[in-house]
Amino acid sequence: MIKILLIEDDPLVAEIILYYLKQAETYEVVWAKTGSDAYANARDKFDIILLDILLPDVNGVDLCSRLTEWHDCPIIFISCLDCSDTIVKALEQGGDDFIVKPFDNKILEARIKANLRRANKLPNNTKNVLECTGFKLDANRHVVIKKEGELKLSSTEFKILSFLMMNPGKYYTPKEIYYKVWGSKSYGDTRTVIVHIHNIRNKIEEDVNNPRFLKMEWGQGYYFDPKGKS
Repeated sequence: MIKILLIEDDPLVAEIILYYLKQAETYEVVWAKTGSDAYANARDKFDIILLDILLPDVNGVDLCSRLTEWHDCPIIFISCLDCSDTIVKALEQGGDDFIVKPFDNKILEARIKANLRRANKLPNNTKNVLECTGFKLDANRHVVIKKEGELKLSSTEFKILSFLMMNPGKYYTPKEIYYKVWGSKSYGDTRTVIVHIHNIRNKIEEDVNNPRFLKMEWGQGYYFDPKGKS
């Protein structure tokens, strides 16, 4: 059984999700209505966490930061908040994916399966250390090593960056990156990938507005330049 922690204060939304996932007979779902309920259950082991942002006693983004201290499972935000700033903050605090309400429960389950596949599958043939002219990527510790020091990557950031570093010079659209890293279609919403790319650039680039390594070519997609040409 796949064990899910659902943190959602809206009874109607929660009951619809619970009913749908119960039909599959492969999920065990624990429902937490508040941040306090989530804390009470957080010490248990879960395979994936579904997290609302607008909770009555705590901000879901802040709660995510705490949950990542106890769990290394994927965290999918489910929220009615559709602004880019909210999505950026949510993923910066350790979220792996973001789905905007209302959503089709088939898409929710597809995202659950995709994140579980991503969490359980490391990139093929990943070397212990990937190098370029500006930094090293330690595949064992998921850290970027620069002259100034080390920066920790989230699991998703690591998998995106290592995938691009192992395919230098090749163009990938956000949809293609989502499929390659998560193993599933993005179902039209590629902001998760775009935000993760933004966060990676903050950690590897000297100037995020003029990236040398993780670049984008309009009409073709993102690509990695190991030489870091300006």
